[in-house]
Amino acid sequence: MNTRPLLRPFLLWALAACLLLPACVNRQAPRAASKVGGTLAVAAFTQPQFDWELLAGYIPDNTPQVDAKVLADLDERLGAGLAANKKLAALPARLTRQCQEIAVFEQKGSRSSALKYWLEVGACMGADAILVPQLIYLAERDGSEMSVRTPASVILDLFLVDVKNQALAGRFHFDETQLSLTENLLDAGKFVRRGGKWITAAQLAGEGIEAGLTELGLK
Repeated sequence: MNTRPLLRPFLLWALAACLLLPACVNRQAPRAASKVGGTLAVAAFTQPQFDWELLAGYIPDNTPQVDAKVLADLDERLGAGLAANKKLAALPARLTRQCQEIAVFEQKGSRSSALKYWLEVGACMGADAILVPQLIYLAERDGSEMSVRTPASVILDLFLVDVKNQALAGRFHFDETQLSLTENLLDAGKFVRRGGKWITAAQLAGEGIEAGLTELGLK
């Protein structure tokens, strides 16, 4: 069986050497200031099937459809991340769904239709802004924590829509396929944080969500 072992004896030497190099030191990005104020509504994770459903970006060819349980898990991870910010009182996705059922796309095939739709949802919620999370692609790892045939891969977007000013206030794009230490020596810090293991797609998506909330100033 062709596997991709993550840990080998010589990697300990490589890791130690890498950590001594300035380029390999993990530096935390400066925390971004929140781009909008007031009441924040949060939408549930969706997996768009057409590019016109996106506020930006595109959908890769042959993207597999994920199970509803995957989206529900991402909703929980997003909710937990937002709840960690005690200064933020976000309206949860379970409340936003009601307004999503009321608002409809008026012009399919247009990116402006997607923005208009989410502006209508936010207005229905009486929110100043709405956070729109979209899962673009997810592939589960094929293997175990110690060795894989195919690593986990995730693409997701977090969009911050400014309802008050009728505009897209911010976007965080996450696109990562986990790599071994030998494949990515310049990111040894991430290798250490993951305990030298191959993580699941849900865990990888969770990292993306945490990074996105920080970048958008919501954590």
